[in-house]
Amino acid sequence: MKKNLVVVRAGRNSLHHRWKEIAYGYRNYDLLISFFSEEAYESFVPEIGVDAVLVKGGKWDGLFETLKDRDLGAYDYYWLPDDDLEISANDVNKLFQAMQFYGLRIGQPSLNAASYFSHFVFNQCPGFALRYTNYVEIMAPCLHREILQKSLPLFEDTMSGYGLDHIWCRWAEAGAFRAAILDQVAMYHTRPVGKNLKLAMAEKGSRTSEQEEAALKDMFGLSRRTVPLVFAAILQGGQPVSGRVQVGWRMCRSWMSIFRTFRSAKEARVGIFKVARRQLSKSVDMTTI
Repeated sequence: MKKNLVVVRAGRNSLHHRWKEIAYGYRNYDLLISFFSEEAYESFVPEIGVDAVLVKGGKWDGLFETLKDRDLGAYDYYWLPDDDLEISANDVNKLFQAMQFYGLRIGQPSLNAASYFSHFVFNQCPGFALRYTNYVEIMAPCLHREILQKSLPLFEDTMSGYGLDHIWCRWAEAGAFRAAILDQVAMYHTRPVGKNLKLAMAEKGSRTSEQEEAALKDMFGLSRRTVPLVFAAILQGGQPVSGRVQVGWRMCRSWMSIFRTFRSAKEARVGIFKVARRQLSKSVDMTTI
């Protein structure tokens, strides 16, 4: 058994096959496929280091059912990606290596230039190894077992997971300099954000993702929306950079040098200026909740 586990909620078009493209002996992780599609589950062929279950529901309530009776102490890190993320098995190895090397408790790969995104700040930034942040998305969080053990009960009543990203970076088990965006590992988000989720939630007639977010924030007494910010970083050569303004300047200068490579240069330009404005005007709240 490996020290890391990838747990993916998978449908018929899941891209998790990429994470098996190198032999098990060369992977530093096991793979658990939690199918929400019966058709996809029936086509699963067992192999070493890969397990599968059938669990109906959304991503996060489905992850709760998948993991609630498992020994979460069995692995050091758990990666919980959406099934529309394209990333090589070698890069998944690098993700777990970076989490351990930098002593992170929560992190995520950055997004490559072709990706659909919610917040531009998560796009891969040339010249950086990683950026320390107050916010890690629900798209593909990598959690240390302590964070997963604490957050798992919150998964039970949410299909969307909205609101989790406001909470887990501010727990004492995470905190400043233990949450980061990994620029040395990039993934491709292949579909527009939230499209399939909203359809599934509407069909079920459950609460909206916004209502789920409000309920989680109320639970922790959070009244404001958390704005994703970067307050420190490590460059590819190992040099540290600190301060919102200094890091913000370096990020925006790097992105501007490649903005025509993004899926939409117009969206990239808007996103870069939004990041610049936030880095200059917003403050980072990392108080423990």
